[in-house]
Amino acid sequence: MAVVRNADTSRLMLKVETGMGTSGKPVYKNRIFSGVKAAAADEAVYEVAAALATLQSHPLDAILREDNGTLVQA
Repeated sequence: MAVVRNADTSRLMLKVETGMGTSGKPVYKNRIFSGVKAAAADEAVYEVAAALATLQSHPLDAILREDNGTLVQA
């Protein structure tokens, strides 16, 4: 049985370090940007994320991309 994935949505997340917890470990928060085209190239998404990161008041830890899709029988 062949199955294909139809890309539905994609979103961009910037993981930023917002401070230190009581245990001395860093605390992170995600800045989420929805509405990213599922067909957008990873390089283009990364460039946008890097530009958005310069606007953040907290240091950037990671750039994440989350893709959602529907699996259907071919």
